[in-house]
Amino acid sequence: MKILHTSDWHIGHKLYGNDRFEEHRLFFDWLSNTIQKQQIDVLLVCGDIFDVGYPSNLALKTYYQLLKDLIKTNLRKVIIIGGNHDFVSTLEAPREILEVLNVSIVGGASGNLSDEIIEIKNDDGSIELVVAAVPYLREKDVRIPVAGETYDDRIKAIRRGIVKHYTDLAGLAQKYFSKKIPVIATGHLYMQGSKLSESERDIHLGNLAGVSAGEFPSNFAYYALGHIHRPQSLASDPPVIYSGSPIALSYSEQFNKKSVRIIEFTDGKLSHEKFEIPAIRKLKSFEGSFVHLPGMVKNYTADSLLPDWLELNIVEEDYNPLLARETQAFVETMNAESSEFQIIRHSLNFTNKKIPDYLLEDAGKSLSEMNETEVFERLLQRQGVVITNDLMQSFKELLEIVHSTEKID
Repeated sequence: MKILHTSDWHIGHKLYGNDRFEEHRLFFDWLSNTIQKQQIDVLLVCGDIFDVGYPSNLALKTYYQLLKDLIKTNLRKVIIIGGNHDFVSTLEAPREILEVLNVSIVGGASGNLSDEIIEIKNDDGSIELVVAAVPYLREKDVRIPVAGETYDDRIKAIRRGIVKHYTDLAGLAQKYFSKKIPVIATGHLYMQGSKLSESERDIHLGNLAGVSAGEFPSNFAYYALGHIHRPQSLASDPPVIYSGSPIALSYSEQFNKKSVRIIEFTDGKLSHEKFEIPAIRKLKSFEGSFVHLPGMVKNYTADSLLPDWLELNIVEEDYNPLLARETQAFVETMNAESSEFQIIRHSLNFTNKKIPDYLLEDAGKSLSEMNETEVFERLLQRQGVVITNDLMQSFKELLEIVHSTEKID
């Protein structure tokens, strides 16, 4: 039996206002072809299917078109779990219909552990593989608030609750372990030691409530994880693997090669292999003075399927009021002339500042380029408020509540 492990598609994602639908279309074409060529039996998608809780019609159309294409392959089962970017209701709305098509959706924890146990049977009806399909676990799923508890107590309770969820699932799966039936566990969470990118949302299941791989039950044959966008392995016995996102979601991922994992069980023995995704579109960031950057950009060559997206961070020592106009003219010229790349963002910063940032035409990041934490910090600075760890932690807790609570129409 062969299983393909992928995650963090983030359908509908935009980078500085630029849609990624063409990249997703090409990745999904590659995925469908790979499933056919490699004779994959089970597809595991480990969270963050969409970039936002209520995706656009185009994002939904892209998703359902993929599922339609996958049904035409030799897949026996598709298993999709929810991530922190996904709303449970969005993923699970068509669950009953998709189940008929051998697509199982676990958008969120239901309170009934058996809902997360999915059996895959062979042609004679025997159970060949079991997936403990654990979705993103929100705080309400793993702990009960206690009056008077400190923040540290709360974080420890979250960690214990996450481990307990997997431990309880291992107990439920004991009947499979005893029969030597392999059980794969999924997850969408932060494991201690993971290498992060700028694009992972910093909420409580980020750095603070991360758990170590050694705390999880060793009965499971493989941990198929999502949430971290860099592909990486955290443990080998059993394997604890992040497949990573199929496309780069920020410039901090510009040096990461994107991949999926293919897991195979042969005569009860597990093996897994990284399969690199062809370069669909690369993100490349350049930084330096305006004297040097144009030459670097002109000498840049691309070999991706789509034009690469470049970012220019121009850093000068002394303020030059004409440089913003020169930079804009250069960007427009290069974008008109090049078919290999497009410059989608440029910034201009002066280290020896003699005037306020807000007087600069292109200083720093625009509002659309900043995340919530950066906007909050910028507001505090403008108001002259001292930024303390306690203040930022309170803000992140509020942010967590916003991101983990579904809106009601």
